[in-house]
Amino acid sequence: MTVLISHDNNNVTTITLNRPEKRNAINIEMILALKKSLQKVKDDSSVRCVVITGSGNSFSAGGDISEMSDRFGKALVSNIRLDTGLNEIVRLIRSIKRPVIAAINGPCYGAGFVIATACDLLYASSESKFGFAYGNIGLIPEASYFITRLVGLIKAKELVFFRKTLSPNEALSYGLINRIIDSNIFNSEINNLSTELSKGPVDTLGLSKDLLNAAFENQLLTHLKVEGLSQGTAFTSDEHKEGVQAFLEKRKPDFTDLQAK
Repeated sequence: MTVLISHDNNNVTTITLNRPEKRNAINIEMILALKKSLQKVKDDSSVRCVVITGSGNSFSAGGDISEMSDRFGKALVSNIRLDTGLNEIVRLIRSIKRPVIAAINGPCYGAGFVIATACDLLYASSESKFGFAYGNIGLIPEASYFITRLVGLIKAKELVFFRKTLSPNEALSYGLINRIIDSNIFNSEINNLSTELSKGPVDTLGLSKDLLNAAFENQLLTHLKVEGLSQGTAFTSDEHKEGVQAFLEKRKPDFTDLQAK
């Protein structure tokens, strides 16, 4: 199963991305399973807090690059299927009327970071890393809406243009996460935080979440549609093909001789 769901005695539900052999890389199967799990949580009034994390030592390596090569030459509609599904994940997380914690237990890249930034609170292990290297595989940054609002336009451009990988301390200084937790106590501290939230006034917290999100997310849905179409175009590009092939061949991509379409 690509996604696991569990519940504890404090009505905390944990959703775990579960492809540890692929560092929880996200594929269509995982997107569909995650959508189903999130919808189930959203419809369950007994849930008082939600935690999203990854199995093994990674939160998520991002989109599964090894599967991207299968999309080369396909129609635009086919190419945006994964991206549209990811946008739906964002909408579902934001619509859950309970606190949602991203328990970032390890490396968090690309599409994995999109999922994390959609959560209400981001707590990162001291072993975590954050990457924005979409450009390396010829794609646009799918977390562009949240990154620009969290760190500001100028810093967001630096992260994207230079395809930076951030340490947890750098992510904290940028304002991308709430707190760094020592890896030795990470799971127990996440349990403490989620339990504390679950014992709070969760209906009021849900209303507060809606209010804060409404102030923050003006034009989010429009932005997601534009982002999805742009990513669909990027999926068909020679730069994307070169980036994926370079990754699979364990070499540095060469974009200099490619013609922009």
